[in-house]
Amino acid sequence: MDKQSKLKQVAEAVLAMDVEGVAPLIEDCLAGGLAPGEILSQGLSAGMRRVGEKFKQGEIFMPEVLVSCDVYYRGLEILRPLIRAAGTGPARGKMIIGTIYGDIHTVGKDVAVPVFQAAGYEVIDLGADVPDERFVEAIREHQPDIVGLGTYMTSTFMHTRETVRVIAEAGLRGQVKIICGGPAVDAEAARRMGADDASDDAWEAVARLDRLVETLRAQRRCS
Repeated sequence: MDKQSKLKQVAEAVLAMDVEGVAPLIEDCLAGGLAPGEILSQGLSAGMRRVGEKFKQGEIFMPEVLVSCDVYYRGLEILRPLIRAAGTGPARGKMIIGTIYGDIHTVGKDVAVPVFQAAGYEVIDLGADVPDERFVEAIREHQPDIVGLGTYMTSTFMHTRETVRVIAEAGLRGQVKIICGGPAVDAEAARRMGADDASDDAWEAVARLDRLVETLRAQRRCS
């Protein structure tokens, strides 16, 4: 079987929610000499992009998306140490993400993380119900380009202003761009809260992340 056929099988395993079958396919790709980064970008990530397309078209629904995310992560467990050992990895940007303080919902974030990783972002997941000070600590530790705030209830979205204030008081606001995510937010409301942007669609959010990173890097060059 040629290289493209092997990669297509990996992508199709993600789309088919084949949690048990993806690992042998990846091992077969590695045994055939395919690079780990290539398997990630043209196999797992390609599969997640197709999942996103079908979700947008209403052909699959959130339960299927979550299982496809599990398949992606199962494959990533194999590839991540190999990619690190090779000294290669995502270079599109670095992001920390967490559900805002007071909000224990994780489904939206758990879908967004593999989508962003599939797009080439390095993502550090802080979990749910994240205190403001933890975001500050993570910014200092990881030096990200983007801070993602998951806000899945209107009541917790109102805490965005406080989170942004704490980041600003720590002297870190100018170092990052802040994007909110979840059904309770929109870009205009997020900006009123002090964030830079918002999206309720993980796949659509990738373009917003790209614009924010581009703007941030331009600001860094001028400073």
